[in-house]
Amino acid sequence: MFKNKHKLAVVLAVWQALSFVLMGVWVRMMDGSFSTYQQTFWRFIAAAGLCWLLFGVKFKKETFREIRAKDWFVYVLRSFLNYGVGVVLFTTAVLHADLAQVSFVSALPIVGLLAWLMFKEKLDAQSLPFILLSVVGLVLITGITSSSLHLRLGTIAAIVSTLAFDIAYLMVRYHPKELSNFHNTTLMLSFAWIPPLALLLMSGQSIIPAHISAAAWIGLAASVILNVTGLYILNFIFSNMKGYVAGNILLLEGVFALILGYIFYNETLSLLALVGAAVIVVCAVALSRINLRQEKSLEGEV
Repeated sequence: MFKNKHKLAVVLAVWQALSFVLMGVWVRMMDGSFSTYQQTFWRFIAAAGLCWLLFGVKFKKETFREIRAKDWFVYVLRSFLNYGVGVVLFTTAVLHADLAQVSFVSALPIVGLLAWLMFKEKLDAQSLPFILLSVVGLVLITGITSSSLHLRLGTIAAIVSTLAFDIAYLMVRYHPKELSNFHNTTLMLSFAWIPPLALLLMSGQSIIPAHISAAAWIGLAASVILNVTGLYILNFIFSNMKGYVAGNILLLEGVFALILGYIFYNETLSLLALVGAAVIVVCAVALSRINLRQEKSLEGEV
């Protein structure tokens, strides 16, 4: 169906943008039964268990011999950045800043800059106008203004959490080539539950909730599945697509948030937000097409 991995990565990036929004729905369903630290811990430890159940058969004795000390360091560091720094500081940001500020900072397309710093990934001049224009669309969706954007605890936490998430995404390129995405996903999630467990114990909360509603069970099950598929998909995306292209396609999260917010929570849709959504969609399509043309051009030269 897909002629190359780039086209598949584009489709998966669109789906992942929707998954990010759907995760918010499942988290809300868990909110009445689980505290923030409880649900984070159980989501990740259950996701690790599901990974070993599904993909454990792919691990042989030889597999572990191929993993060097620096590879283990990458798995642990990625888990710490994504599930420790990223998740914890994002929660802090939500608690100490307006949601519009957090949404704006978290969606800024800085993955391309990080990809350039970490891997010397070049930014095509044709793509730059669309990246800048997507920021305008982001401003229109979130309704953020210069007067409402303050550099305080919540905003700083949002900035650091965004950096942690994006660096963790790109670090998939450091994984050993001998291992598959199934291995990488399983090993990374194997460490994901440790940071939230530490926070849970330090907060003095019980590990097991006093009561779990039926809705919370559904939310937990759905979020566990999305944690596993989401990490697998993100690993694939950032292994087969330029960072700035992936980052801009993932901005579609804001578009899906508008749609699902209107459908499920009766949230209002302003004209400016709809214009911003249209701008982000156009930029995502344009960037993916530019990158696809470049890929075809390189294939023709080979």
